[in-house]
Amino acid sequence: GDEKFAPLPDIFLIDGGAGQAGSALRAVREAGVDVPVFGMVKDDRHRTRALVTADGEEIGIAAMPSAFALVGTIQEEAHRFAVEYHRKLRGKSGMRSELEDIKGIGKKRREMLIKHFGSLKAVRQAEPEELRKLLPRDAAEAVYAHFHGGDR
Repeated sequence: GDEKFAPLPDIFLIDGGAGQAGSALRAVREAGVDVPVFGMVKDDRHRTRALVTADGEEIGIAAMPSAFALVGTIQEEAHRFAVEYHRKLRGKSGMRSELEDIKGIGKKRREMLIKHFGSLKAVRQAEPEELRKLLPRDAAEAVYAHFHGGDR
């Protein structure tokens, strides 16, 4: 019913086999949508060699060059999108959740800490005295306490 998702596609191609296609088909049906769902089965070189139904019935596409090329292009785009999405998530949550969620540590202080210490692991291992050289006392103590359970 959301206009942002209209019109519905003619088919859903899922990056995965019969299990993933089955999960997607259940979700599609729960949403009250009637669109065919197929998984993309890979060969040993990670190219899509067949489509598969939720019931496990394979439809070979390797002998049909145009279908093989189309599905291969879709697979590559799905993979590219997934990689970009995960990179974006890691960029937002990686060091941010570790440092910026600490009181007194924002983007600039996080960047300064990483630049000075070289890695998040090194920031974790830093002693309070080292942290105080870069940060105000309260912020340095908050960073140390975050990684050492409030010790010192």
